Amino acid sequence: MACRRVVVIANGALNDPQFIRDQLKEDDYIICADGGALHALKMGLRPDLVVGDLDSLPAAASGRLKEEGVKFLRFPAEKDHSDLELALQRAVALTPTEILLTGVLEGERLEHAFGNLMLLIIPLRAGIPAQIIDEKHRIFLVDSELTVTGRPGDYVSLFSLTAVVDNVRTEGLKYPLKGEKLYFGSTRGLSNEFIATTARVSVGAGLLLVIISQNAAPGQAANPGPVI
Repeated sequence: MACRRVVVIANGALNDPQFIRDQLKEDDYIICADGGALHALKMGLRPDLVVGDLDSLPAAASGRLKEEGVKFLRFPAEKDHSDLELALQRAVALTPTEILLTGVLEGERLEHAFGNLMLLIIPLRAGIPAQIIDEKHRIFLVDSELTVTGRPGDYVSLFSLTAVVDNVRTEGLKYPLKGEKLYFGSTRGLSNEFIATTARVSVGAGLLLVIISQNAAPGQAANPGPVI
């Protein structure tokens, strides 16, 4: 089955559920990674599928979801992949036009947050656009080119996940890169800024992690905007 967009909700921090709820569309296919189903319930959502070992989902919640007809794909507690990786693999198998991940940026477990960022390689290898979002961030993995929207002053940081990323070019950023190299372990691409409402990043070879951070004025609502 192919679908338009898959939203994967993980069991990490979700500080502004209403912001995430506002990003969703009626025809999104929602997959929850284990306890991510609790986030869905708080947002008044009915997941299409729950994936994981269910160690973070109370029996009462899982029972309620089953009564509502939610499908479950259960795995043993001792396994080689995290619940989120299993959920993302399932999302890719649905061949959607896009994958949106949230509840991914753990506040207390740095190793989980780091591992979750690396999972963006799964949809990238499948040729499916994907991004991680919360109320302040959007995160992408790029091996060719990416165009995004934002607001002047929002931060854009570029990190090489390979030894070197060749021929990095940017448009719409305060400090343009014009065919330069970015190296693993360098902060050369840290904290660039939007100077327009769109920005473009392209690479010749290598993997580039792109992190967009909201720089909202006090009292100004976040509005990260979609991938173009």
